[in-house]
Amino acid sequence: MDIDLLPAQTSLLIDANIFIYHLAGLSADCTAFLHRVKQGEVEAYITTIVIAEVLHRRMLGEAVAKNLIPAGQALKKLKANPQIIPLLTDYITDVEKLLRLPLHVIEVTSADIAASHVLRQAYSLFVNDSINLACAQRLGLTHIATHDDDFARVPTLSLWRPTDV
Repeated sequence: MDIDLLPAQTSLLIDANIFIYHLAGLSADCTAFLHRVKQGEVEAYITTIVIAEVLHRRMLGEAVAKNLIPAGQALKKLKANPQIIPLLTDYITDVEKLLRLPLHVIEVTSADIAASHVLRQAYSLFVNDSINLACAQRLGLTHIATHDDDFARVPTLSLWRPTDV
């Protein structure tokens, strides 16, 4: 469903890609949605895994944007040149700003890890997605803001997607 049509007061999990598209300036829908989160219109949850994913992807993006590594195989190039890492700080500032939003941060538990195994098998999800889903289920969340079609395989989830990416 269109993220712009998400009813007010909905509680939902936010996937990392929503933040990535916003921070990269690639989606006005994601930016507008996060503005609604800032205004307290929706009750937003993120996992510690989502935070780590956003940090990781923004670090790589910053290295490419600053022409410190080429775009192709960014992770491999950064690993080969670790001396670049201390030069990267914008990604930290970006994520710190996001964490000032009224977000509920869900810490991953060992029970979530155990539950994620079953979810991976049932819905053919990757590891991080299955752990995020396990966390959401633990809290009774049935809505997710995402651009990841893999979650469409979970019949108990309502997906809210940006339509401009």
